[in-house]
This record gives sequence, structure tokens and C-alpha cells, in this order.
Amino acid sequence: MKVRLVIQRSYGNIELEGNNFDEIVEELKKFPEWLALIDNMVTIQTSMLGEKDALTGLVQITPDGPLITVPREKLTAREAVGLLLYAAEPKGLGAREISQLLNLSGFLSVGFASRLSELKREGLAYKEGETYRLTVLGKKWIEELISSLKTGGSTR
Repeated sequence: MKVRLVIQRSYGNIELEGNNFDEIVEELKKFPEWLALIDNMVTIQTSMLGEKDALTGLVQITPDGPLITVPREKLTAREAVGLLLYAAEPKGLGAREISQLLNLSGFLSVGFASRLSELKREGLAYKEGETYRLTVLGKKWIEELISSLKTGGSTR
């Protein structure tokens, strides 16, 4: 006999399933730890959604990845690379992905490798394996850029 227990949370249902009541009881003993982990993951995802909301009107998330929708004349190539890295958080992007996304966004990607080197040298980005990500300082820089773009300012 299968036994299922459904627990309702504000973000959805959590289901525990077992072959008998004893299995459910054993799982319930571990449940407070799991509940804390699940609640923490939901909180992290929600805060990340808030970051992505900040990108509305500047970046469009597509199946190919994030695409910049800001007019080309309002961003430097360096800022475009930073904006893509910010939009790709927490996953990061490889060099090939950055080149492809810049091209799809209408930014010529010639010289983008130099921009990545600059960002690394200035402590705004780092490379882990083949993936580039923004540092905390880099995220702060892009958040200031986003704020400037949203208030109508040009960065050039």
C-alpha cells in the first residue's frame, strides 16, 4: 500500500511518499532539516527573481540566453559583457556563449575577449574553469549601470 502525505506551504505543496506509514514517520523525522533547506532555496530563488526583474526593459531572457535590448549606442562593449554576465547569474557564461549572445544582441563581439580580460584585471569578473562570473564588486558596478539606464542616463 502506497502512502502519500501532502504538506501545503505558501509556495506550493510538498509531498512525502512511502510504501507504509513507518516509512512516512521516518521521513517526517528528517523533515525539519529538509523543510529548512527547501524554504532557504525558495528564498534564494525569489531574491534572484528580484534581480532579474531589475533587468526588465534592458535584457530579455530567451531560450538562447540573455539578450541585451538596450540600444547599442547607450552601452560600451565592456558594459554589454558585464550586463550579460549579470543576467546569467548564478550560472555564468563561457567565452563562446558571450560572443554568441553579444552577436544576437546586435553588439559586434570583436574584441570582447579583451573586455573580459579588463574586467578580470579590475576585479569585476573572474574565471572559474571555462565560465566567467561577476565578482561582488562587478555586480555592484552593473547594478549602478542598471540604475543609470533606468533613469535615462547614458553611460557613454
